[in-house]
This record gives sequence, C-alpha cells and structure tokens, in this order.
Amino acid sequence: MKKVTLVIFAALLAGCSTAPRKAAVTGACPPCPGAVTPPAVQATIAPAEVPLFADSGDLPSLLKAAKLNQAYFQGLKSGALSYDFGDRKVTPKDLADTTDELIKILESSPTPQDLDRQVKQKFDVYQMAGRDSTGTVVFSSYYEPTLEASLKYTDAYKYPIYARPDDMVSINLEDFNEKFKGEKLNGRVVKNELVPYYDREDIDFKGVLDGKGLELAWFKKRSDIMDLHTEGSGRLALPDGRVIKAKFAATNSLKFKGWLTAMIEAGALPREGISPEKGQQYLDEHPGKVQPILSMNKRYVFFKLEQPADPEEGPAGTYGLPLTGWRSVAVDNALYPMGALAFMKVNTAPDVDADGKLLGRKPDSRFVFAQDTGGAIKGPGRVDFFAGNGKKATTFAFKLWDPGQMYFLVLKAKKAAL
Repeated sequence: MKKVTLVIFAALLAGCSTAPRKAAVTGACPPCPGAVTPPAVQATIAPAEVPLFADSGDLPSLLKAAKLNQAYFQGLKSGALSYDFGDRKVTPKDLADTTDELIKILESSPTPQDLDRQVKQKFDVYQMAGRDSTGTVVFSSYYEPTLEASLKYTDAYKYPIYARPDDMVSINLEDFNEKFKGEKLNGRVVKNELVPYYDREDIDFKGVLDGKGLELAWFKKRSDIMDLHTEGSGRLALPDGRVIKAKFAATNSLKFKGWLTAMIEAGALPREGISPEKGQQYLDEHPGKVQPILSMNKRYVFFKLEQPADPEEGPAGTYGLPLTGWRSVAVDNALYPMGALAFMKVNTAPDVDADGKLLGRKPDSRFVFAQDTGGAIKGPGRVDFFAGNGKKATTFAFKLWDPGQMYFLVLKAKKAAL
C-alpha cells in the first residue's frame, strides 16, 4: 500500500524529470509520459522522404561524441528497456550496434557524398513525431557558462551554491511503475512521510541550509547563480586564475521558472529586448524585488566541484558521461532512449562567429546523440541542443528557439537466413 501511495504522490508532485531545466522555456509542466497518446516516433519513412544527410559540423567532434556513446553502451547494465520506433522494438543492443557502425563509417574519412550514401544504405530512418504528430520539433539550446566565483566568502563574493544535502531522498519512479520511465523525484522525509524538498525562498532567503557546511563556492551576483542553476553546470573562474567545474548533483524536483521569465510575468521588464544584463540592472536598482522575483523559480539545483576543469571536457549528461558541444542533445527520456543516434535539421539557426557575434540566420543540419535530459524537455516536440562553452556557444544558446525536424537512425536489422 505504501508503494502505491508513493507512486501516486510522486506523480502529482514531480510531473517532470528532476534534471536541471536547460533552456529558456517556460509554461506549465507538460503531461507525464502516460498521458502521451500519439506515437513518439513515426514509422520508417519512405526513401523519397529521407533527408540529405549533410553535416554542418566537423567530423572529429562527431567521432568524439560517438566514442563516448560507445563507452556508454559498453558500461550499460543488462535489463535496460527497449523503445518503440514505429513498428520496431529498438533495444540497447540495436543502438550500440548503430553507434559502432557509425564509428566505422567516420573512421574511413568519408566525403560528404559518401557519408550520405552509407547512412541511407545502412540505417533505418524514423522521424520524431513532433508537435501534434506533424514532425515539427522546437529546438532550444543550452551551454556551459563560465562565471566568476570564489571558494571563500568575502564582501564581494557572498552568494553561495550548495552541495547536495544529506537529508535529500531520491526515488526512481520507474522502479514502481514503468509508465514513469525516466522519471525521478527528490524530497525529504518528515515523520515517516515523503514531502517536497525546500524551495528557493527557503534556501536563499530563509537560510534553511545555513550552518550545515554545504556551501561550495560564492558568487558576486544572484543572477550568476540563476544562470548556473538554469544550465545545470558551469565553469568557475576563481580569483587566483584557476578554473574549476561546478557539476550537477541534484535538484529539489520542484517547478522551474526562468528568472527573466519571472521578471516579465511580474511586470518588471517587457519581453521585447530582455537580456541577462537588463535583468541584473533591474535587480540592482530594485533590491526589494529580488526575493519575490527569484523565488518564483522554486526549483533549486545542487552541485559538486571538480578541480581542475578540463577545457576540452563538457559537463556530464544524463547518460553518465561528458556531453560534446554541437553533438549532444537533451530529449524526453520517457519517450526516447539515451544513446540514440539522430539527425537534426533547422532552417533558421543562429549564425554566430567565434567571438559570439550574431551574423544572421542560416540552415543547420547535423548528426547528434541523445545523451541528456531536461526538466522542460518533455514530449515528442522538444529537443534541447548542447552548444558547448565559450562566446559562440553562449550567443547561440540564447538565440536558438526554432522549428525543425529530427530523425532517429537505427542500423538495419539483419535478415534471417533461409
């Protein structure tokens, strides 16, 4: 009876994954996986409808992501669930074989034309259903920010981030009912009952975690912490010149609301032309508004530090290994498996130079791997694209909110011998 009650409670409270929300998406939490009735992936598409597999990125980054994906499957425990791709039941072995075959193709240094030919010849192609099963997918983007921070409290650095608290309890809902596939919940136990964990107002403004020794680093501005909470991880530039990583550890599982969106809803700033810089200026000029505005985002993220930070290594994704900039995407893990190979197309993606200057818009298409999840990335019509770190990634992530298509690729099944 307790297990049944817990699942019902968790479904009502969680609704969404506990992973950090990765991009500037707002609105009500979408339905849980059990409420999704259209197929998440359309049946194998006809050869005439298969896109041209023209990759806008560099193949070394794709090979790097593919080898990380290969390592994920090599370490995957037995018993992982299969997923429905059209009329095909896709298993982890199918996805592992797909990755292995792609690596073989890439290591042959194919021309663009040969890459397109081999992919079409060797893989079945399934289109992501998209919103209302139309095939239209909305792409957002996230990145790994670099923020000024200190490992010690000072008059300049006075706003902390915290380690995961010892009293936080994690529940894998999938263990209770497979319809909650990919869903997790964090809370705390009070008098033998699981209750929601403390929210942002409790932690940042009421100090419920003060004195527990959980502070990891301190920041000059609360808005920097909000950005770090939004992205889920980041690089911390310390006063002595070192750069370390703040890596995602957990969230309180409560509802997310972006701090800039909260400002718009509170009537503090207009939607048109809003930016982090304008948001910070408003908070500086209206200190009495800081608590009510930031507390609108009840979700709270906890971290762990890694010293030093490898400049070439991305943050850890939900699949347990580093993400690769321009090659990893976040999807709804209740509908799509970690490690799936995909091809994304966006007709009007941001065109950004190395210095982070927006040059305009242009088509973009590339192979990616489903290696992450996000609290707002729910349903068959949302994909969050990881742009990496640096100036180009920052601008790209803030500017991408565009429709497109996403195709999943699975190595063709071998025909049984007669």
